[in-house]
Amino acid sequence: MSANPLAHVMDTDHVVITTDLFGGIVFDLSPLHFYVGSHRFQVTKFMLLEVLAALIILAVYVWPGRLARASANGALPRGLFQNAFESVLTFVRDQVARPYIGEHDADRFLPFLWTLFLFVLVLNLMGMVPFQGSATASLAVTGALAAIAFVVIHGGAIAKLGFVHYLKSYVPDTGLPLWAAFPLILMIIGIEVMGNFIKTFVLAVRLFANMLGGHTVLAVILGFITMAQSAGLLLFVPITFGSVAGVIALSFLELFVAFLQAYIFVFLTSLFLGSALHPEH
Repeated sequence: MSANPLAHVMDTDHVVITTDLFGGIVFDLSPLHFYVGSHRFQVTKFMLLEVLAALIILAVYVWPGRLARASANGALPRGLFQNAFESVLTFVRDQVARPYIGEHDADRFLPFLWTLFLFVLVLNLMGMVPFQGSATASLAVTGALAAIAFVVIHGGAIAKLGFVHYLKSYVPDTGLPLWAAFPLILMIIGIEVMGNFIKTFVLAVRLFANMLGGHTVLAVILGFITMAQSAGLLLFVPITFGSVAGVIALSFLELFVAFLQAYIFVFLTSLFLGSALHPEH
């Protein structure tokens, strides 16, 4: 194990498999860097995990999808795994996108929502694998995902409504003369604009905090074993068994949380997208 119990949720330029067994196994990523002008860009552990997550999604969905489209009769999915994987996409379409974005607009944004859901889900699940790391427990990763969602939400609204009508959607109809309503209108516009950025911030922090909190609890429980090493056999054995049992039980909860947080991230994105596309509602 790593000497730092929280290394699992920290982005680094090296991957630590073990510091003790086999003389220590550490993969140094520091040679993987490049320069843009004078700025040095370092490839990190979380970057590799994100690339791996993308490759997993491509392997699971893109190749079978091409086979289905290439089939002469549009064959339905076959087998347990193919049905399970496609049912995830159907759930996002029927229970998230269409109810909150609208039947007319939802299908245009489905590829983005599907990709977003699968990417967050795979990263969450990969965070449960030992020696890898939890990329979604990094605010930089969740912040980047939220920023992409922000661009799609408001870019999609501008593309549909037009830039002028999009700006007009922030101006409330107070029913008062302009001279009397002007201060109120400015205040409401300011609140709406701030609200858009706050929503994006909350989107990032919610995912980050939930994943970080879960892995931190697991690290603390496992840390009890190290703390009990010098306490004698009578305490070390029950604490070890209790810690391992607690970690196993909480890992099942973390598995549920991995799916739940991916759903919530896409649900909130769809909700914000629907409100931006239909400001009259």
